[in-house]
Amino acid sequence: MFKPATTIRFFNRGEFYTVHGADALFTAKEWFKTTAFIKTYSTGDDKLESLIVNKGNFEAYIRDLLLVKHYRVEVYTGGAKTNNWILEFKGSPGNLSQFEDLLFESVDQIEGSAVIAVKIGTDPNDKQIGAKVAGIALFDCMEQKMSLCEITDDEYFSNTEALIVQLDAKECLLVSDNSPENDILKKVIERSGILVTMRKRSDFNTDNLVQDLNRLIKFKEGQQQNAMTLPQMNHTIAIGAMSAIIKYLELTSNQENFGQFKLENIENQCLMHIDCAALKALSIIPPPHVTAANKHHSVFGLLDKCRTSHGRRLLMQWVRQPLRDMNAINERHEIVETLYQDTEVRQELYDEHLRKIPDFQSLAKKLQRNKATMQDCYRVYQGISKLPSLIKTLKSCDDGNPHHTLQSAFISTLEEQYQDMAKFQEMMESTLDMSLVDRGEFLIRPEFDEELQEMRAKMENLESKMRSQLSKVASALNLQENKTIKLESNSQFGHFLRISLKDAKMIQSNNEYELLDTHKAGVRFRNHRLTKLNEDYSDIYQQYSDHQKGIVSEVIGIASGYCNTLQYLSSLIASLDVLVSFAVVAVSAPTPYVRPKMLPYGSGSMKLKQARHPCVEMQDNISYIPNDVNFQQDSATLYLITGPNMGGKSTYIRSIGVVALLAHVGSFVPCEEAEIPILDAILARVGANDSQIKGMSTFMVEMVETSSIIRRATSNSLVIIDELGRGTSTYEGCGIACAIVEFLANDVKSFTLFATHFHELTLLAEKIKTIHNLHVSAIMAEDRLTHLYQIKRGACDQSFGIHVAKIAKFPSKVVEVAEHKLEELEDFLVLKDTPMSDEDRTKILKEGGEVIDEFLNQCKELRTKNLDKKEFEKEFNILKQAVLDKKNPYIEALLKKTS
Repeated sequence: MFKPATTIRFFNRGEFYTVHGADALFTAKEWFKTTAFIKTYSTGDDKLESLIVNKGNFEAYIRDLLLVKHYRVEVYTGGAKTNNWILEFKGSPGNLSQFEDLLFESVDQIEGSAVIAVKIGTDPNDKQIGAKVAGIALFDCMEQKMSLCEITDDEYFSNTEALIVQLDAKECLLVSDNSPENDILKKVIERSGILVTMRKRSDFNTDNLVQDLNRLIKFKEGQQQNAMTLPQMNHTIAIGAMSAIIKYLELTSNQENFGQFKLENIENQCLMHIDCAALKALSIIPPPHVTAANKHHSVFGLLDKCRTSHGRRLLMQWVRQPLRDMNAINERHEIVETLYQDTEVRQELYDEHLRKIPDFQSLAKKLQRNKATMQDCYRVYQGISKLPSLIKTLKSCDDGNPHHTLQSAFISTLEEQYQDMAKFQEMMESTLDMSLVDRGEFLIRPEFDEELQEMRAKMENLESKMRSQLSKVASALNLQENKTIKLESNSQFGHFLRISLKDAKMIQSNNEYELLDTHKAGVRFRNHRLTKLNEDYSDIYQQYSDHQKGIVSEVIGIASGYCNTLQYLSSLIASLDVLVSFAVVAVSAPTPYVRPKMLPYGSGSMKLKQARHPCVEMQDNISYIPNDVNFQQDSATLYLITGPNMGGKSTYIRSIGVVALLAHVGSFVPCEEAEIPILDAILARVGANDSQIKGMSTFMVEMVETSSIIRRATSNSLVIIDELGRGTSTYEGCGIACAIVEFLANDVKSFTLFATHFHELTLLAEKIKTIHNLHVSAIMAEDRLTHLYQIKRGACDQSFGIHVAKIAKFPSKVVEVAEHKLEELEDFLVLKDTPMSDEDRTKILKEGGEVIDEFLNQCKELRTKNLDKKEFEKEFNILKQAVLDKKNPYIEALLKKTS
């Protein structure tokens, strides 16, 4: 049966798993880093590779496949003898439900696992030629919501791409057909790093959708319990996409999903436009397999000082969704400034309060799905108990703030939610035996039931006898009770005795003692009597746990009624966590960040003084050289940046983009001063290999992305373009670059930074008043090129290509030939406007060179004669006139160029 290469199939053999064929080879190379363990079996004329994966490796490998590589996983069972294998579990980046216990049992879920579906249609009311309507549906299991929208798009799906980037989905469902339109859409989505899953067209039909939604939607109080009455149903194309998601995830097959999800619109009008090219050009999110050593190489890694997992999830959403709402941005800046200025409160929040609060969102999800335990309820109880001290700290900070931003944004709402959880706290204190929690035992208080009381009495009696054994063993070994020998318990061994490693020799070779294990904390062991007491205790403990199940189920059922409050608390804590992270990053940077002054949309001005690239300055052994930029709508909207390679052009233009992004996210910025208007988009075309689309040449990729910029940019956009036009001939590339520069400057009037090696473009500054030249400075001394990394006004006055070749240790012969060819090409360029054949041009160049050589030799002879000033000038003018009388076109062109 055909399967995509991005699907790995496992076969459950009981004590281990196997993978076969291409999956075995992939697993061996990617996971085990060796093919030595592969066995090959003959099946007739064919051979089949097979690889065994033990349970430990299976669990770790599943995490890598689903969360890092974004592959699909299928687990088959039941066919070891009959060869009749049945699909038992399946998962994908957007569908982790069947693997959640395995993936997140011991670690919090840092990233979301949203899945989207896209269906393309046409709007009968839209007469724009080539316009398509993309119906987009999103299912976010973590947020418990279903969202949809419809957007008009072009043939390259530029708007769809930007929205998908902002939604941060891990998987996308598309209609399985071979249309060119669908093929382009598939490539656009894959370019965004999202796994594409093709589904049959019938999955996008809406035949039973209303019935399914009526089961799944959590209707508001007083709302009519009928999905057909919801305004979202008017999005007929997007609704088809939602139908595909419901079928793919089999949501209606699990009653735990009934009445759990909100249905809402995707509101992207208040967000800045960020497409995949800009996402990569500005390094907004980290690439896969990022280590702690280079986490600062991305904007997300730089800003991630979050102390909670729900804070990190929200931060990932914020950096993908820069705001356009000035009030919302200023509120974030106000809170960051308050925390920035109050060192004591900032440190208390960061070091003490936030790290102690659990992931309320994931706990609420477990409660809703009836998968929670008493330990989960206790984690909620613990988290809620931390809120009063958190609120007290926030109040102490807000008292000195005249705007009382923290009060309106957090304090009052946290107090309300804490009051809402008061009954939950009382329930936990009255039902859970808090005296056993420190031992990892989460038992109902025995007062609830006579049988529980009896069993609890037996357990206490056994505990007393075990303490007596502690005393006896301590006396026998001549150790201090509860000091050098202790009675402890855990879920693995139950009750046991522990001594230090240096005392281990006392129990070695002694048959009275059973050694359990040895590690750096000491030696764990039991004597025969303690072993029997522990077995009896375990039996009664199990009976106690079984008997209390009804009460536990009732407690968890009551606790599930607090899910809405927990989810609201989660969003508050996550927001506070991210803003505290912004403040910590701002104050701990090599040079502290400043609060940007946000200007209204359409202000036509953007000024950054001493701007730095926040990721670059965090690298080791870097002393960053800051630079300015000053955009004014009527006088300076486009800057052409020239200069040598490695001189800092790309870093400079990216730094401006990153600063603008940080400001719109709500962070402070790495500048001395910053005035930034509300932008509608950051559009970028940086690097020849940054955004490869399969099936397109590098130059075609460049043209497609630049075309998107031209069509999307407005006078309120920031455009960043680096080295455009190098994928074709020099003259063609220069012509295209020149046309784009003129269009952006004259027609669009966007804030544009255009780095280029085409020095001919610098002449546009003389033609268009809003274009200005900048260059990165460098100096040559003793054939050594030194970069200064400073941006200065004016065009670069020379090219350093051959000097860079020398630094790169090119053979001297190659450098000499390059210099000679450069002279020839420059001579040819002098005559480029003169219509003639290459043969005639070569002849004229040769004759002109001879005339110039003769003229220089005659001038040298003049210096040997003892002539006064007047005589010298007379003789020189005679020689000069003789050159002019030759009427050589090459000499005439040179004189014209220098005049």
